Amino acid sequence: MKTLFLSTAFFLSVAGGYAQESAEEWLAKVDRQMFFRSAEYTAKMIIHMPGGSERVFRLKGKVVGDKFALLEFTDPPRQKGTRYLKRDDNLWIYFPRQDRTMQIQGHMLRRGVQGGDLSFEDMTESSSLLENYTPEVTARTDTTVTILLKSHDMTVSYPFKELLIDRHTALPIRIINGGVGNKPIKEIITLKTRRFGSRIYPVVSEIRSLLVDDKWTRFEIEDMKFGMKFPEDMFTKREL
Repeated sequence: MKTLFLSTAFFLSVAGGYAQESAEEWLAKVDRQMFFRSAEYTAKMIIHMPGGSERVFRLKGKVVGDKFALLEFTDPPRQKGTRYLKRDDNLWIYFPRQDRTMQIQGHMLRRGVQGGDLSFEDMTESSSLLENYTPEVTARTDTTVTILLKSHDMTVSYPFKELLIDRHTALPIRIINGGVGNKPIKEIITLKTRRFGSRIYPVVSEIRSLLVDDKWTRFEIEDMKFGMKFPEDMFTKREL
């Protein structure tokens, strides 16, 4: 009878939620949704500046992991044809109005594109969180899980991240990115998701600066395809 009682108690404790998925398991789920080896997309970017002024851009992008990326702005007319090429840690920008190419390296990759809150790395990088961060669950509710991520690799864009994950979709519905000393820099809120085959992916996100008041960027993916195969010479300076 005592054995039966203990077995029943154990079953009830598991059913009641005491057997929880680990931080690593949750991060693996997030990786399955967010990480991709290659993709092609078109998007709209709205940049809201302090004081209320806004700028709207349209662009198309091609991305291969965290190694290669090619972005081209298609609107407004003044920016049309401006292209960004990323190869590893190097970035080239082509300005069609001046027919000039400029190279940017290192930490400059983390500057906001067009003065907004999305850096070039934010817009193009796709790398495994589980490979780059050590995760820890800090809170759980019936609908969400909060995970703290820390990395000792100083080459990552953000050494510190906090993810609020939707239990149903395994997608982050809020991400706080932090720099050295775990200082929060920006907050990313998922506003809309879309299913692409077996994958659910954020298509509308709002990125808010935590360093400047009343400054945010909305990034809206209008179309996206995963698993694209690009020509070998796609990500070369010749494409600029």
